[in-house]
Amino acid sequence: MLPTADSVSRPDTRTLALLAVRRAFGVAIVLYAFYLGLFMLGQYPFLRPTAVLTILGVVLLGTVFGVGFSTMSPLPAGRGLPRVIRTVLLSIPALGIGAIIQVLLEGARADMAIFAIFALAAWLGSTFIREDDTAAANEEESSVAGLFT
Repeated sequence: MLPTADSVSRPDTRTLALLAVRRAFGVAIVLYAFYLGLFMLGQYPFLRPTAVLTILGVVLLGTVFGVGFSTMSPLPAGRGLPRVIRTVLLSIPALGIGAIIQVLLEGARADMAIFAIFALAAWLGSTFIREDDTAAANEEESSVAGLFT
């Protein structure tokens, strides 16, 4: 059964955009710290300004993809198999789109795992729109009650 508009907890558009941008900048900062740590260990060259902009752009695109996915398939209220299936349905196209972006941006060389950055940002960006706990509890209660009547 598809969730209805009443059973979905969604912030207004302005708040959703601010949350998505804040999440994207947070993920980008963590990735910058990771690459800076690699540089300090001597295993990776220092990030060029184009690499910094690439990471920020890929993270923003991934977050937008995740928000778009969550409008079609909100995060289920309960834990379990529905969340796992939703994550798989999100990660497969996110990895594919990330691989296409990586080939378009970097070609044959592979300095960064852009496909993984895109998929991570999409997964983290897909958590803003959720199903309501009360709607899920009522649906479960009515399905259990239907078994005994």
